[in-house]
Order: sequence, then C-alpha cells, then structure tokens
Amino acid sequence: MRITNNDYLINFDDKKQNKGKIYYLWHLLKYSMIGKLQFIILLGVLLFSASCQRTMYPSDMYRVKDKDVFSSNDELLKPTPFIIQPGDELKVLVLSNQGEKLLDPLSAGIQGSSSASAPVTYVVDVEGMVELPLVGRILVAGKTTSQCESELKTIYTQSVVDPFVQISVVNKRAFFLTGSSSQTATVVPFLNTNTTLMDVIATAGGINDGKAYAVRLIRTDSLGQRIYNIDLSSFEYAKYSGILMQPNDIVYVAARHRTVRKVFEELSPYLTLVSTVLIIYNFTR
Repeated sequence: MRITNNDYLINFDDKKQNKGKIYYLWHLLKYSMIGKLQFIILLGVLLFSASCQRTMYPSDMYRVKDKDVFSSNDELLKPTPFIIQPGDELKVLVLSNQGEKLLDPLSAGIQGSSSASAPVTYVVDVEGMVELPLVGRILVAGKTTSQCESELKTIYTQSVVDPFVQISVVNKRAFFLTGSSSQTATVVPFLNTNTTLMDVIATAGGINDGKAYAVRLIRTDSLGQRIYNIDLSSFEYAKYSGILMQPNDIVYVAARHRTVRKVFEELSPYLTLVSTVLIIYNFTR
C-alpha cells in the first residue's frame, strides 16, 4: 500500500502534535520495507529513556533511593537551640554594671557617660574560633549563644565591672530551591528568631510547580546531617508548616515530572528526521 500526499499534512513544529507524529510514524513504518522492527527499537529506546531519571532529569537534586534515610518529622516539632557554626557572623555587645545602659537609653547622649563597647561583628573562622578584645581567640562553634554569653561574662569579669554580654547571629539564613522546569534558588534571611518553614516558602515565592508532598529539609547541626521529607499537600500535615527553621537549613521542593511530555520533547527532532527519511523513501521506491 502506498501512502497518499494527504497523509503528510502534519505540523511537525507544533509540540502538541507529538502524538500525531507517533501515529504518523507508525503509519509509515507499517507500510514500509524498513518495517516494524525499527519501530520496536524506537519504542524500546523511548521506554528506556523514560526509565532513566538521571538521564531525563540531570538537574534533579537530593535524590533518595531508600526512604529509610529520612529522619522522623516529629523531631522537627521539638524546638532545638541554635548552634554556632563556622562562617556565622556574631554581634557582640559588652556592657558594664549589668547592662544598666540598656535601661537608660537617654544616657547615651550624655558626654562622658559611656561605659559600654559598641556592638562589633566578628566572623567565626573555619576552626570555629573568634578573636575578641581582651579575650583573644575563643572557641564558639558547637555552642549556643547562651553558653558563649555565660563564658564571656566570666572572662570579662576580670576587666569590666559587673559585665553584661549579649551575642546575636546577624547572618542567619535558609536556602530555598525548587526542582521544577523553571528552577529557582533563593537565600532567605531570617527576619526574626521564630522563622518558620512557611515563612521561608512564602518569602521565596511558594512551591509553584513542585511537589507539595515532597518538600525536602536538609539540616546540619551538632548531631550531624539529616534529611526530612515533609508532606504539605494535606491539611493533616499542616502542623509541619510551622516548624522553626535553623540557620543554614536547605529546603528543596522536588520537581513534578511529566515524563511522557519530556520524552516526546527529547525525541521530537529524531522523530522528525526519521519521518522525513521515510517520506523520501516512500516517494522514491
């Protein structure tokens, strides 16, 4: 049987016609000498490509083969103290007389009334140390701000009358990434000490085209590195949207894959080429 010219009226440039291409290609192969074997090979390649997630979606991050690696989400419902890490920027304020200047802000304008150090920012080095006046190098990594305040208060007692020490981390932030076709990455600074998962998601612009039931949280602290899989697709799990974030947390929203569309898009140029060859073959035989 010979294919008529009307059978060739297909718009190969329109992605919506991909199914039409497959049907048309099958029609050509069915009545050509090259035949069904090539179609079976092509179909096998298509199915193999669809099964290779790494090949089809090389930009996916934090793939998990075994769900047992996920830590229990209930751990996130228990607030944990923030642990200072290398790279953190600490603002250190030291006041005398138990910090009475904090209770008398007007005294700041009286000449000669200064009895405090101006807040200065110090960066925790890779060894977890900071260099402080009158103290020298001191280890702060792996400790909470309260622990560091208590230690510094004891040290500054030797040179400051009734010292009051206040330490805060000024560069707290979390990282939000999406694995959708329009990938995004956002550094979300903490606006307060009670920043929640929903705060991070909302500030970054939402989940968009990702999987609301596959929100990955990667956290590194004194206990090591852990990964959680949080389902926000159901009201049943809404409680997890209010978990408190830790500085340097990574929130990754897994991509929603459209495998069939992706396969057609990847194979479209090759289908067009094969179809053209078969058209020429059928016209010339």
